Amino acid sequence: MKKQVKVVGAVIENDRNEILAALRSPTMSLPNLWEFPGGKIEEGESPTEALIREIKEELDCTIEVNELIED
Repeated sequence: MKKQVKVVGAVIENDRNEILAALRSPTMSLPNLWEFPGGKIEEGESPTEALIREIKEELDCTIEVNELIED
């Protein structure tokens, strides 16, 4: 049986309709690929809480979560 890992990702758009994507480090798994910022949902955490926490940790930014794009 495969382990299920729940994750969140943010599609962050600026006033010029540009989307933020991050380039993965050459030393990470899936090196040099582009990704949306985000990460794993911790136990007891809602997807919204996880996304806010991950963006704060990764980008040192405070966000407001709006609409759900995909479940």
